Amino acid sequence: MKNNIDIVMLGDSLTSRGEWDVLLYPKKIINLGHDADTTVDILARLDLAIEVHSKCIYLMIGINDMNSYKSLDKIFENYIQILNRLKIKSTSKVFVQSVLYTQMNSFNKKVKEINIKLKEYCNDNNLTFIDLNENLSRDEVLLNIYTTDGLHLNMKAYIEWANKIRSYF
Repeated sequence: MKNNIDIVMLGDSLTSRGEWDVLLYPKKIINLGHDADTTVDILARLDLAIEVHSKCIYLMIGINDMNSYKSLDKIFENYIQILNRLKIKSTSKVFVQSVLYTQMNSFNKKVKEINIKLKEYCNDNNLTFIDLNENLSRDEVLLNIYTTDGLHLNMKAYIEWANKIRSYF
């Protein structure tokens, strides 16, 4: 096991802004979240996540794809490519986290649809789907108490997110 890493957090700005090494202490974490990342960006740097040989990979990606007007079919297709590559090349246990709702209705219908597809895919392929929206949203909208701008999260939200992840340790 290279570096003896417990968890790789893989995603976009929502992931990158989490202080995971503190939130999930004493687990050893590598945060591979990057601002503005899309499913295509994750595919391009997926080998880095694989090379770490972590015990687990927590994946959340998709909201920036929606912002760049990619179709849900294309986003889902890219997700499947990510998950297939992880299945073939990685020994890490993969957790698919729900795409988070926002406070923008234009996104939330798409978020709901992609999460339904992801959950179904995970159920059919023996993968774990973690619905973070159960904790952070009501009526398919991100709660005010968890956001700084209607999309990005505050520390209170990251604590909720970390607590949800902990239940899968």
